[in-house]
Amino acid sequence: MKQDEKKFALISVSDKTGIDKFAKSLIKNNYIILSTGGTAKFLSSKKIANVSISEFTKFEEILGGRVKTLHPIIHAGILAKDKKSIDSLKNSHYSLIDMVVVNLYPFESTISKPNCKYDDAIENIDIGGPTMLRAAAKNHNRVTVITEPKDYEIIVKEINENNQTSINTRRKLAIKVFQKISEYDSMIHHYLMSHENVEESTLPSKINITLEKINDLRYGENPHQNASLYNIKYPRVEGFNFEQLAGKGLSYNNLVDTESALSCVQQFKNPSCVIVKHANPCGVAECTNLMAAYNNAYATDPVSAFGGIIAFNKNVDEKILKKIINRQFVEVIVAPGYSKKCLEVIKSKPNIRLLKAARSNKDTVKLEFKSLQSKFLIQESDTKKLTSKNLKTVTIKKPSKREIDDLLFAFKVARYVKSNAIVFVKNKKTLGIGAGQMSRIDSTNIAKTKAKKHGLSLKGCVMASEAFFPFRDNIDLAKKIGVSSIIQPGGSIKDKEIISITDKHGISMVLSGVRVFKH
Repeated sequence: MKQDEKKFALISVSDKTGIDKFAKSLIKNNYIILSTGGTAKFLSSKKIANVSISEFTKFEEILGGRVKTLHPIIHAGILAKDKKSIDSLKNSHYSLIDMVVVNLYPFESTISKPNCKYDDAIENIDIGGPTMLRAAAKNHNRVTVITEPKDYEIIVKEINENNQTSINTRRKLAIKVFQKISEYDSMIHHYLMSHENVEESTLPSKINITLEKINDLRYGENPHQNASLYNIKYPRVEGFNFEQLAGKGLSYNNLVDTESALSCVQQFKNPSCVIVKHANPCGVAECTNLMAAYNNAYATDPVSAFGGIIAFNKNVDEKILKKIINRQFVEVIVAPGYSKKCLEVIKSKPNIRLLKAARSNKDTVKLEFKSLQSKFLIQESDTKKLTSKNLKTVTIKKPSKREIDDLLFAFKVARYVKSNAIVFVKNKKTLGIGAGQMSRIDSTNIAKTKAKKHGLSLKGCVMASEAFFPFRDNIDLAKKIGVSSIIQPGGSIKDKEIISITDKHGISMVLSGVRVFKH
């Protein structure tokens, strides 16, 4: 083989999957394999001829291998546009490098280990790898750059057929390189920030987010809109994680509603059920057993429950599942687990999506994102907890222990109801929910009407409002309805008037001091 016929492929991989087969294919196509430390040893163990980087550069590795590929001969070989430019260099050791096969140090798997030490993480920050990849990707007009074993096949196919890779393939591979390096750097950035706790604030000036597609969805908000589900890979957060056990594909709306239902039900310790329709709870109940919780939640608004999402905070058995599918049309059922017989029962309704969801740790989800087309709104997550100790009684009449329990329950539900939100509760089950109206009195009237429609008495119930009352009309209506106690944040300029009217009506009122608007 003449000198000018030589083709060099530099291979330095932490993931050795398929690299021996790939290297053999390259050698058959007149490539000389250049390799580094671990890769060289691996190829040699497979009796695959390769030239070490040190032999190629005439420069020994230094600093325990930290510096080996950071050499002008390597980078000139990668970055040279053509043979003419490489021949113009005075040093005869310079040769074109036609292919770079590199996957980076396993930083992600290293930091994922429970016993990972900071120094171990630092040592797994790749320097030479990203440098070579960037150089090769920049010069993709000539150089083929490969970062993943799954790309070996197409490369071999093109070389076998055309003795080279196509410009289209090289360009696609180059794009992948910059995406991977960006993700890699973001991963390191977030690790260092979290480890050292040097975040400038909860809402820093810049946030690098890495999203990883999980799967395509059936459709978006409407059937003519495409949609996909992505996971926030970095920064790492614990949130809405699930496994689909049965049913047809999920849509955008299914997931929005499911996340809302699951977040709501996971607030409660005892067996609980939440039924959500169009991102609003239409029935919520906490009871001594899951069947009773479902029945009570369903009774709040059977009409709205049609085609809804049902969430449980305890494992579901086949009796509950049979009850649901024989009673109503449901899009999604989500729970932490199911009995073995449930998977047999659900076969009779193959379209119902059965999701097994891990309990989310909302306290670790520090930021919430909302898109505004070309912009993002980012806010701190609402993780503020409310207990009886946080409540301030502002009326002459004091709420009873039962009423306190119901008030806290109702306020938890109101947290997941679109503002303006009004929730009627008795014995830890919702009796009426008014959501998303332009005025609070409209929400109150809707909640009252729904309760009456479904034959539920509001006498002796409690009422929760997720924001303050701007006018007395809601309090006057609460009196007519039979409300015994009210919870609201307070903070209106008319608080004194509102409290006075509440006293006049003989109703107790507590202030949470926390507004939980859900826009």
